[in-house]
Amino acid sequence: MDVFLDKKTSIFLIKSMKTPRKEIARALRYMQDYKIKKESMIMEYKKFNNQYVIRIDKGEEICAKLKEVAQKENIKLAYLTGIGAAGKVTAGVFDTKEKVFKGHTWEGDLEIVSIGGNINTMNGETYTHFHISVADEAGNVYGGHLTEAVISGTGELVLTEIEGTVDRKFDEEIGLNLFEF
Repeated sequence: MDVFLDKKTSIFLIKSMKTPRKEIARALRYMQDYKIKKESMIMEYKKFNNQYVIRIDKGEEICAKLKEVAQKENIKLAYLTGIGAAGKVTAGVFDTKEKVFKGHTWEGDLEIVSIGGNINTMNGETYTHFHISVADEAGNVYGGHLTEAVISGTGELVLTEIEGTVDRKFDEEIGLNLFEF
C-alpha cells in the first residue's frame, strides 16, 4: 500500500527526524568530551627521594591506585598517610571470634580525616593494608579497615618507601595475614 503525505506533513516529519539526529550528535559530542576529560583526570604522583606525593582524582578508587603505583614503581615495603574527600567508603572491623571482616559502606560528602597503612608483599605479590577515618557534614566520624574509597574531590597522599621487604603469611589461629620477617 502506498502512503502519500501532503507537503506540510512531510516537512513536519523531516524536521522531527532532524531533531533526534541533532540530539544524537549532541550526545556523541558530550560522550567524546567526557572521555577526553576523563582520560585527562588520571592519578598523578611525583617521587622525592624515597617518598611519593600522590594526587588521586575524582572517581578513582584509592586502594586500586595505590596498588598501581606500588607495582609500577616496584615498591616492596612502604607506609601511607593522607587526607582528601570521598563519596563512597567501605571499611570495617575484624571479628576475632568469627574471623571475618564486618564492613559498612558510607556514601555522601565525606572528608578523609586520615588514611594510613602499609604496602608490602605476600607470596611475592603486592599486598596493601589500609585504615581510614572519614567525617560527614554533621561531624560524625566513621572508619576501620579500608576495603574501598572512591574519591569525590581529591586524595592527597604520601607514600614513603622503606628499603627492604617484609612478606605476609596467613595465621590460622588469628585468621589474618601477618607480617613475616
